[in-house]
Amino acid sequence: MSDAQLDQDFFRIGTSFNRPMPGHSLTRSPNEKLPFEGPPKYTNRTDVLEYYFELFTEEENYSAIMDALESGVSVMEVVQVFIMQGFQQGLYNPDMMLMIAEPLAYMIAALAERAEVEFTIMGDEDEKPTQEEQELPIMNQKMRTIEKPQMDEDFPAELSEKLDNVKAPASLLGER
Repeated sequence: MSDAQLDQDFFRIGTSFNRPMPGHSLTRSPNEKLPFEGPPKYTNRTDVLEYYFELFTEEENYSAIMDALESGVSVMEVVQVFIMQGFQQGLYNPDMMLMIAEPLAYMIAALAERAEVEFTIMGDEDEKPTQEEQELPIMNQKMRTIEKPQMDEDFPAELSEKLDNVKAPASLLGER
């Protein structure tokens, strides 16, 4: 990126009024904390992965995820939605978000293979970044480094067994 482009981007973002006023977060009562402002519900990576496995394998969610993948949404886009939502709900801290991104991508890819759904890991590099992507550049940089999700050595063995034994819901296959 050239210096002129960087200056233009800095000026555009710095003069934008599409953000909260400085100090806005201080106008709430200290007793009204948002979920992510308190201690996280999960601090153990295995617990978070088990939570998401249960969430992903619920018939309603399984079908929705597979439909999204079939319609062209990439696995990493699905993962990003889930981990951002989990953080906003106070399930874990930002460090845990990065630690679970690849295992969740592996889980979703494995579930898609079981349901015989074609999928892509990462969207097209030439796509114009969305407003959310521009606000989270570090997160996007880290997510783009995952080209092929792998089951790492820290992936819980009991979760791996459960993942191997997952059967696609009958209604999902009946629709295809």
